[in-house]
Amino acid sequence: MYLRTFSAALFTLFFLVLTSPGQCVTQAEPVLALKQAVRIALKHNPSLAQQANSVEINKISVSQQQSNFYPDLDATLSGQDSAQNDFSLSTQLTSTLNLFNGFADSAALKNAELELDAVQESLTREQQSLVFETFSNFVQVLTSQALIQVKEKNLEENRKLLEQIETFHQAGRLPLSDLYQQQAETKQAQLELMEAQQSLSDNKLLLMQTMGMNPMSAYRVAEPDFDSWSVVLTDAEIASLRVMALDERADLKAQQYQIEAAGQQVLQAKAGQLPKLDLFAKLSSGYSSLDDETFSEQLRDDSLDATIGMSLTIPIFDRHLTRNEMAKAKIAQRNEQLTLKQKKLQVGLEIEQAIQEYRTTQQQVDVVQSKLISARQSLQSYEERYRVGASTLVELTQARTEYVTAVFDQIEVKYNLITQEVALAYYLGNMKPLFAAFELENS
Repeated sequence: MYLRTFSAALFTLFFLVLTSPGQCVTQAEPVLALKQAVRIALKHNPSLAQQANSVEINKISVSQQQSNFYPDLDATLSGQDSAQNDFSLSTQLTSTLNLFNGFADSAALKNAELELDAVQESLTREQQSLVFETFSNFVQVLTSQALIQVKEKNLEENRKLLEQIETFHQAGRLPLSDLYQQQAETKQAQLELMEAQQSLSDNKLLLMQTMGMNPMSAYRVAEPDFDSWSVVLTDAEIASLRVMALDERADLKAQQYQIEAAGQQVLQAKAGQLPKLDLFAKLSSGYSSLDDETFSEQLRDDSLDATIGMSLTIPIFDRHLTRNEMAKAKIAQRNEQLTLKQKKLQVGLEIEQAIQEYRTTQQQVDVVQSKLISARQSLQSYEERYRVGASTLVELTQARTEYVTAVFDQIEVKYNLITQEVALAYYLGNMKPLFAAFELENS
């Protein structure tokens, strides 16, 4: 199981800062690190906690099945008082031990153990999924923060240009139409900034929800050193992991355990065809007020009776109950096998899509960088030409729009590549490098 504890002082400080009213006004926004976000999510996410509870329930089931191999012990005490004031008391102590029941107990225990293995693998995959989801949401907040900086810079540049146009218009060097157009462009830049801020707030709330925390947006995330734990895979590693994933991914292993557990349920149903042998023992005693002996003498001597024996039950006709239970258990096992086949097809699809998206994003990096360089040079050229009256405001506005778009594309492809690297590792089931970076235990 992953490491699910972390510094209580650090978490308490972060939680108090986030939940204190007026914090964003009186103090700087608290900073949330990626490693901290992942650990908080592993500790507080409700869905993960429910899956962990399922593991505990299955552990109890295994313990219960183990107890079925022990003998039982029952004590019975009954008394009777008649109308003639006669009083009688009887006591009985009985114990039964099953010696053979067609291996139903063994199959039930093995089934419970396999169910536990399946749930533990499901918990492992749930933890991996939560780490990936937290990572993705964290990177999305990082992206939004970076895009806001671009929007703020764009608004600032539009305001500066508006001031210049106002000055030139007053001097009679630019027409009123340019002034109106730039005022509209400045308003548009302000609107885009507000929309980006709303998007950032939404992404922060989503991250908090994934972490299992109360919805708060008065914080900022710190960009980690992504290069220090890069999970970039070579083509050879991808090919090898693609094959391993079909056997080693936790969700597929969980389904394989489910198939084996279903096989044990078939054996349990088949046990109904075989004889059942029990060893039993009984110790009884009684007391009656009509007897002349004392209470203790009657319980110890005259009425004391001990019996030990064996009981053999041979099934002859059970109205086809066993046959029908076996048939249903075999169908359930086939369904589990079909589920595994379906999951393998889905896993194969996920892996191939992740590989293609990863490689496509890699190719986009160079393309976007080239477009950014070209857009920056074009903007600088149009700014200079506009100052000397060699180009129109429409051309300058178009150049600025293309530049801002290129900056946006560069930011998005940068963080998208990071996310795609982790997504590829996640779908291949190769989370060890990531968990090592987060100092988490990889189950």
